[in-house]
Amino acid sequence: MISHLPVRPRHCDAQAMMHAIRYYEYFEDAFLDWLGARGGYDRLRREGADLVVKASGCEHHAPARLGDVLAVESAPARVGTTSLTMTFTVRREGELVAVGTITYVCVRDGVAAPLPGMLTTPP
Repeated sequence: MISHLPVRPRHCDAQAMMHAIRYYEYFEDAFLDWLGARGGYDRLRREGADLVVKASGCEHHAPARLGDVLAVESAPARVGTTSLTMTFTVRREGELVAVGTITYVCVRDGVAAPLPGMLTTPP
């Protein structure tokens, strides 16, 4: 799934470049779009599950700047029994800007639990 997200002034430093920490906000927005195509966060919670972040990372390839519209592609890189690793590929007009990964662990009642079917099958 691809989300198109603008770089806003609040995301930028004094040089009008997006600050490195802000990429994670874009990953989260793209993940919520991906999750929405599967019924959304509300469905996940109705199924008694939640997700917590176990690990995250970002490789920067080119700067994003104020006014850019970033295409953030979100796709599962690995689906385990209790965890899901997503890859987020960020492009600006086809140019690679960044690649992020986030591993989420499914929890129920505060302990790791199997991923619900909505996260393991295509929408």
